[in-house]
Amino acid sequence: MISASPHQYRADGRARGRPEPVLDAALAQAAGPELQGAPAILTLMHLAKRMDVSYKFLRSVIASKEGTHYRDFHISKRDGGGRRIAVPSPELMAVQRWIVREILRDRPVHRASFAYARGCSIYACARRHASAGWLLKLDIHDFFESIPEKAVYRVFREIGYARLVSFELARLCTRPWVAPPRGKRAERTVANPSRRGIEIYRRELTGYLPQGAPTSPMLSNLVFRVLDEHLSQLATRHGLIYTRYSDDLTFSGPASGFSRDRATEIISEVRDLLATRRFRLHERKITIVPPGGRKVVLDLLVDRAAPRLSRELRGRLEDHVRGIEKFGIAPHAAARGFASATGMINHIAGLLRFAGHIQPAFADPLRARFAAALARWRWSPVD
Repeated sequence: MISASPHQYRADGRARGRPEPVLDAALAQAAGPELQGAPAILTLMHLAKRMDVSYKFLRSVIASKEGTHYRDFHISKRDGGGRRIAVPSPELMAVQRWIVREILRDRPVHRASFAYARGCSIYACARRHASAGWLLKLDIHDFFESIPEKAVYRVFREIGYARLVSFELARLCTRPWVAPPRGKRAERTVANPSRRGIEIYRRELTGYLPQGAPTSPMLSNLVFRVLDEHLSQLATRHGLIYTRYSDDLTFSGPASGFSRDRATEIISEVRDLLATRRFRLHERKITIVPPGGRKVVLDLLVDRAAPRLSRELRGRLEDHVRGIEKFGIAPHAAARGFASATGMINHIAGLLRFAGHIQPAFADPLRARFAAALARWRWSPVD
């Protein structure tokens, strides 16, 4: 809050010689976000003081046309493709974490969304499809990069921030397009030379949500809420269950009263709905699983009353542990394409923790072997 009491804020302002209309405007501007449990931010200078960071630094990020405050790298995916990761600089990372902590955390997400929010999990998502007869699995292509600066701006406006503050917050959470990939249509900026606006903020193209920024996951949920509702309504009309885990869309239905033709029609409807917000399906990842087929959601089998670890996930974990036992940490990391041994160990440890929540009888002995292998190769134990 800008003050514990509006009366006190007004009295303090008067004591400092602030004009009454300025105090009225400040209190009115603060009311919107504060009513939604977000901190008041009146100007960029006010934000800099609340964050305890340099005003000039914030201006430089907002005015950046090259995205130089991010470091790029690629990680390999199991399907042979790659994922572009953009990690913000330490200074920008701290700013974005403040935005997550003070503004975005605990914002309500759609009930069908199961990622990046308190109480959500892979297990809870998969459990919605347990014992399903039919399963449709879809994937959104370039999910984060498909979310433009303008959509992020709307999120902050909905929270109650003024136009300029919302614009500046959106710029702090997005990265400018410099050379969009082929097939990616970047929007013209809302602050272009043909419109009024702050001169140094003008750039040719709008930004996008970078995968790797701490603000991107929660913002993606908030941007996608309208589509989550439309997709939920679509599922209800067809007697299906719909969930989303980040860019993974899953629909499931009963064994009877459904068909592959209906599944194809639904996928077409989903494609059209996504296109209204410039999202695209990853066409090669469309999966239709009929009754009797092997049903896996987010690496969990859902063919029974409760989700179980899939054979693929169990096999991956066993291969990792066996590879470290036999060849060592660094050789196994190199053979599996990890950028660093530390990254690989953290990845395996996270998978083992996840597996332990689902099937401890499988995971616990494997965790013991993993810890013993790390100790054998003189690596500090992983919790």
